[in-house]
Amino acid sequence: MGKRPTGEGGRPAGDGLGAQLHHRSVPSKATMRWVPINRTEGASRGRGGGDPNADRLSALPDTLLHHIVSFLKAWEVVRTCVLARRWRHLWASAPCIDLRDGQDDYGDTPEEFPDFVHQLFRHREASAKLDTLRLRSSNVDGAYEESDSKSWVRAGIKLGARVIHLVGHRSSLAVLEHTAFVSCHLKILKLSYAVLDDNLLRQLSSRCPSLEELDLKDCLLTGHEISSVSLKILIMFKCQINVNMSIAAPNLELLRCISPITQAPSFQNMGSLITGTIVLDDHAFTDDFEDFSKDEFDETTDEDSDNDNNIMSKTRYGFGAPIDGCGLGYKDDYGYGSDIDSDDSTFEYSEIANDCDGNGYEGRVHGSSKGGNRMVYGENSGGSDSKILGGHNVFDSLSNATSLELLADAGEVILTRELKRCPNFSNLKTLSLGEWCMGADFYALVFLLQHSPNLERLFLELKLNFDTRSPLEYGVKPKERSFACKRLQMVRIKCSKDDVRVHKLAHLFRDNGIPVENIFVRRSGSSYLRGEKMMRDLARHELEFWGM
Repeated sequence: MGKRPTGEGGRPAGDGLGAQLHHRSVPSKATMRWVPINRTEGASRGRGGGDPNADRLSALPDTLLHHIVSFLKAWEVVRTCVLARRWRHLWASAPCIDLRDGQDDYGDTPEEFPDFVHQLFRHREASAKLDTLRLRSSNVDGAYEESDSKSWVRAGIKLGARVIHLVGHRSSLAVLEHTAFVSCHLKILKLSYAVLDDNLLRQLSSRCPSLEELDLKDCLLTGHEISSVSLKILIMFKCQINVNMSIAAPNLELLRCISPITQAPSFQNMGSLITGTIVLDDHAFTDDFEDFSKDEFDETTDEDSDNDNNIMSKTRYGFGAPIDGCGLGYKDDYGYGSDIDSDDSTFEYSEIANDCDGNGYEGRVHGSSKGGNRMVYGENSGGSDSKILGGHNVFDSLSNATSLELLADAGEVILTRELKRCPNFSNLKTLSLGEWCMGADFYALVFLLQHSPNLERLFLELKLNFDTRSPLEYGVKPKERSFACKRLQMVRIKCSKDDVRVHKLAHLFRDNGIPVENIFVRRSGSSYLRGEKMMRDLARHELEFWGM
């Protein structure tokens, strides 16, 4: 393809709407460079004898070309109108409009951005359905304001958008216009750094009857209830909940409630749930909590990927069973991540059984630090039971699930409290548990296994830490240490090399009829040395912060 002829002022030849929008989408100072296809005379023909100069890309059907341009920003899609006659009007029927401008787009976006977007919506083909709209709530440099993005959301809903993904800013949360959300087409709503109040939540419940997925990241919830009969997927990642909030979704199939802040939601009416992930951190429920995991300069989260690596890598937890259909593998900076499903450095228990010393299975206690700290099981240091709100009915709501992750450190309040009302998990086949249920002679673990008769795969992660707190007392105590999980085919234990509780666990499973060849151990480095490294790194960062 040779260089396209240009008219006066460097504009593409022709005066079509595509050419006009193309001019709007090209910054005045940008230099457009076109790379021609090799058209050397006498070039050899392809293997099939076809013309090597043929434009095979343009020969693809519209559905494939639309899929290709869905990876481009809206102004980049418009610029394709000058590639060839085949592409001249393709932008006008593109099913995806991505208006998100980021640091990588600096100097590349249209100068009169609101006018460009207005013309883009105005001149779309009337019969072309809009599938996906992605946008930011405002521009940090003032190129457009929140009032502009609200009008674009209204336009997208009017065009029948099936997916809307809105990204706000950490320093300025997006406030949505709840009256705009009236749609029988909207199925997926993704929000980052946005405020969800009672008006918006009621609108989504009553006026969006087709809504099946609600994905909330770093949002502020001031509404009291997420209620929907159509919702099938609910993801809440590091959302701050400032009120007593409940979730009622009778047809919900997948729930991920990861690291809620201030308080946890309560749950009710989730009889259709198949897969559940609950990650709790009592630190986040304290008054002085501050999330240091968010980069100071990382203003927004706008990932489109459904890969859980993107989500779980941002938590400080290193758990993870490979939940059916939802691969969860993540790793932290100290190699203590959830590669529990990896075969690297994974042994059959029989290969390490002889590592147990003659002191029994009670674990080792390292020398005390100057502050008197001792090595204990990994613990939360959050508030007391009376100060931690929400999380009610969590086990009852998960009772029909086939795959569960219940992840927290020792001393976690909500799961320990709700364990008293634990139902039978008759459908449960895959279970992943963390340190919270590994204390007190594994009472909580045994209790859960007694209530999971059809379990097939069990993933455990032991976590040593330095602390001075004592683990919470469990409200339950099994009458006996036996359980009947006759279908349990695999137990995988993730632990550090200096955690000898793995041997105590192996004996527990063996005494309950689990063959030792079905027990696997994934060992990480010494937690004692890892703790020392963390303290050194924290000290180094502190010195760098103060310029010392």
